[in-house]
Amino acid sequence: MMAHRSSILALALTIVASACSVDRTATTSQAIIGGETSDPSEFPATGMLVVGNELRCTATLIAPDVALTAAHCLEAPMYGEFRFTLDTDASNGIADQIPLKAYHQHPDFNGSVDAFVDLATRNDIGLIILERPVENVAPEPIDAPGLQTFFDTGSQLAMCGYGRLTWRTGAFALKRDAEVIVDRVEDHEFATTADDPQPCNGDSGAPLFADTPTGRRLVGVVSRAMGRSERCDTGAIITRVAPYAQWIVESSLDRDPGDCNAGGGSSILPLGVLWALNVWRRRRTPR
Repeated sequence: MMAHRSSILALALTIVASACSVDRTATTSQAIIGGETSDPSEFPATGMLVVGNELRCTATLIAPDVALTAAHCLEAPMYGEFRFTLDTDASNGIADQIPLKAYHQHPDFNGSVDAFVDLATRNDIGLIILERPVENVAPEPIDAPGLQTFFDTGSQLAMCGYGRLTWRTGAFALKRDAEVIVDRVEDHEFATTADDPQPCNGDSGAPLFADTPTGRRLVGVVSRAMGRSERCDTGAIITRVAPYAQWIVESSLDRDPGDCNAGGGSSILPLGVLWALNVWRRRRTPR
């Protein structure tokens, strides 16, 4: 993959409140059909968003206590509370669950599904903030406008998720990965091909990665199926991360649970965000 590096993202530090209300029409998650069981060392920062000891979606650490997922995954639970875990296999129960301090949908997320059966601007991206950081796991760097990674039709992107092995049958969540093929690309979303491997139920919020000269970068999260099929046979629609990088940084600072979740507040800047801010500052310093 080639990385386009014309400039660096100017990260805003203004703390903004993120909307927590969700349209309940968007309840269906998207598994990797045709993927392979992940080696523990391949995608260590990708885990499960769970409710009531059941998989809700996939989410990925972008800082020790911050993870990225899809906005529709953050519909307020009917029972239980959101938790995050890096457990790779739920067949023997889900271990090491971490409660959330807060969670945020993008404020412009549109929960309607029927209106977005093709590429659009649905703003389907969300953020969870953990009550405690995850130790000894390197967070995944995210794409950003100034460093925006180039990919186009035919590009191969790595994906990791916990979804179904087939559309017909459910199963205990198991971390799997695959190389998926990009079909079309637009400003806020892109699509993957209908050929396997492809996402399915349980892979909503799953990360897609591109290789760059500076390493792997998280460039998208799974949003929904292409069209109206529920058989995971039409390809998937992916929310691009780069257009939302500034919102992600600002929301990482917002530790106020509000109506989203119980927990205390904090003014500590997540380490992954602090790293990005330091990069920006160094780039602005005359040499």
